[in-house]
Amino acid sequence: MKKYPYFTCSLPIDSEEDIFGVAKIISDKLVGGIPFGGLEDYIYEEVPAVYVNANILGFELVIQGYGGEGGYILEVNPSPYTEGPDDAERVTVEITRYIASLLEGTEKIKIKYEQINEQNYIEISE
Repeated sequence: MKKYPYFTCSLPIDSEEDIFGVAKIISDKLVGGIPFGGLEDYIYEEVPAVYVNANILGFELVIQGYGGEGGYILEVNPSPYTEGPDDAERVTVEITRYIASLLEGTEKIKIKYEQINEQNYIEISE
């Protein structure tokens, strides 16, 4: 049977910035400044969340969380409008560490590597 990749990321982040500040930083770093919005859409009901309202290479980007001690989570998943082929098996590909490497050293945000390590994600190394 054919297979197709289902990329997923759930990256924990700390920041003193509010959700819009974190969204701006991540947008500038990852998607060329495409703005996040949609706080008023309540996509996660009780948890504040903003998202990029654009299909970027088939991905949806969401930042959710209250900030403070709990921080934020950057989620990168296939867009709900992108469907895999009917005649193929979905294979999940975890890209959290890859996205973390793209954001490493970015001012005003800190990757929570200790939480990533607890999830037993694969390590990318040479």
